[in-house]
Amino acid sequence: MKKTTTIAAISAAALLSTAPLLVSADEDSWEEDRYEQRRDGKHMSASLKQYSTDEMRIMAYGQALRRFGPGVKVSVNETADGTYQVQLRDAEQNLIREQEFNQYGAPVRGGRRD
Repeated sequence: MKKTTTIAAISAAALLSTAPLLVSADEDSWEEDRYEQRRDGKHMSASLKQYSTDEMRIMAYGQALRRFGPGVKVSVNETADGTYQVQLRDAEQNLIREQEFNQYGAPVRGGRRD
């Protein structure tokens, strides 16, 4: 009887000492999912809002004012692909920057021209 109690106590102590290891070895599905990307470059769990042409114009104008100051002219045109072509011009109508954005406000790859 004494031998059985000793073996049971040692087994319980060994099991309790490995409990933190078992708890930390939980499912790592988040590790695998965190690098999944949508086609538009946003994370899978990101809430995406599609912007209208007016909303894109307001955002582009605000960013242009912040970056280039007063006097910058902003034009936003919707393309046939459903993207937005944004052009920034100075007071003399010189092209400062032209960039293409998707309907979520993210830059389209290859659409950037400085």
